Amino acid sequence: MPIADFLDAAAADPRVNLHSLIVRNPTGILAEAYWAPYTSTDEQLVYSVSKTFSATAVGFAVAEGLVHLEDRVVDLIEPPFPVDGRRREITLHHLLSMTTGHDADTLDQTPGGVGDIARQFWGTDPQTPVGSRHVYNNGASWALGEVVRKASGQSLVEYLRPRLLEPLGVDLTWDTDPYGRELGFSGVHIATRTLAAMGQLYASDGRWEGRQVLPAGWAALVGTCHTPTTEPNPEWNLGYGYQVWMGRDGFRLDGAYGQYAFVLPESQTAIAIMAAQAVESQPVIDLVWQHLVPHLSETPTPELSERMATLALPTPRDSGVYGTWLHAGPVPVARSLAVGVEQFHLPDLADLAVTRDEDGFSVSFVLEGRRTTLVTAGGWQRQSIDAPSGVVPVALAAGVSSRGGVRLLLCVTDTPHVLIIDVLDSQAGMAWQTTPLHGPRLGDLASRP
Repeated sequence: MPIADFLDAAAADPRVNLHSLIVRNPTGILAEAYWAPYTSTDEQLVYSVSKTFSATAVGFAVAEGLVHLEDRVVDLIEPPFPVDGRRREITLHHLLSMTTGHDADTLDQTPGGVGDIARQFWGTDPQTPVGSRHVYNNGASWALGEVVRKASGQSLVEYLRPRLLEPLGVDLTWDTDPYGRELGFSGVHIATRTLAAMGQLYASDGRWEGRQVLPAGWAALVGTCHTPTTEPNPEWNLGYGYQVWMGRDGFRLDGAYGQYAFVLPESQTAIAIMAAQAVESQPVIDLVWQHLVPHLSETPTPELSERMATLALPTPRDSGVYGTWLHAGPVPVARSLAVGVEQFHLPDLADLAVTRDEDGFSVSFVLEGRRTTLVTAGGWQRQSIDAPSGVVPVALAAGVSSRGGVRLLLCVTDTPHVLIIDVLDSQAGMAWQTTPLHGPRLGDLASRP
């Protein structure tokens, strides 16, 4: 069966690391799977999928006459300092299509944190004519959110709730900057079912359960190729719409590390995927087009449904040693020297102690100055960390090698991210499988209002 073939191919490819999958059409969900420890209720950070939510808010604002696509951005949001030149020519359309004329992402132009976003966006005059080409620009997506906030007098979530979220029967949280403004370009936390619903809404031309939710014509406008793209990866070189990437057919909501909603208007079908691709995302996209898209009407057999209910992320191999291996720590935790894993935005974690007996593992450490203890029998066990920066839902798995070293996997279930911690003798090292892009504090990774 095609879904089984997809699962087999994903399991056989070490580059593919899936967390969830949903295939749906206007009749409902056709197939749904989660890889433990992830579940249907987890609200994962979907990174640049957030951009499509910002574009959706703009669509409502345009329909309500609050703004117009040809409006100049300088007239919609006040720059923090006087601007001239091409910056004054950028319109709402240019933000949506990322054709501002800049050579590079405006959020990478000057040093500083998220509190400096406005200065970063306005700080560089476009190097080429506005509208002349596409350059991926997180600053443009931030400005979209600012436009809606200024025009509506509400936050993005407040504005979207009665127009989008309540009609779909879903909810979301959105990370904010130090001034309380949603990031616009990233920061949305949603369940996989919400991601699938968003894809379905756009695949059905803005209709949901017989009701026109999106403004008429907005879904088609978002999914129109407004500019060619010149990216090194072929899947990102098919053109760009309004805060979506064009696909081999239809278009794609697209977040870092493999958070996707494939929107297929011809069949009114959506495929939602949450993943954590440490190297590249092309392999999982290829599997979608090879195994799923040609067979969108398939529904799982009882045997396949049973298999899908027992999927899980790999856990550390375990030698079963505990009679001679009883205790390690407390030991300091340093940056891992492992090759091929991410090495930045590591959490402030220290004084690690691990014990094991016939009941399993007890793991104690100091995080951001506060000691916490987690447990696991070895496989994934969900629990939470009460860090100074916030309560963080996590899952822990562990195993002991024949050499007596222990490997811990700490999954932050509101994100795609898993922290690897290796302990051997009096040393410990840690590294992310995929690095959180917004910073090192674990509390900041949790989904919260």
